[in-house]
Amino acid sequence: MRLLLFVMLAIDCLQFVAGLVAFRRARRSARAGAPSLARYSRSHGAILCGGALLLAVPVALGLTHVVASGTGVYSALVVELLGFLASRPAVKRLDAAHQARRPGALDG
Repeated sequence: MRLLLFVMLAIDCLQFVAGLVAFRRARRSARAGAPSLARYSRSHGAILCGGALLLAVPVALGLTHVVASGTGVYSALVVELLGFLASRPAVKRLDAAHQARRPGALDG
């Protein structure tokens, strides 16, 4: 189970890095004059980084023996499922709002 916790921690770290890349993209988009893409990237980065930090909590608790390894794995999977179910509608809303704000969206 500890190996699985380490794998989950590595995946959380990758997700956090992806969130940081989204923040960097937001900064570049803002400088380039694309405020809609900047807002979308910033929001997407916040979802990714926040989710990675939230998902790392049960993994870290399992790795530090605060809870049993099995409990850490199962609780991380439950948190992952809940996070996935909560983030899908949020990302769809972000995408729809971004598509509506794009300059070419009114051209049809």
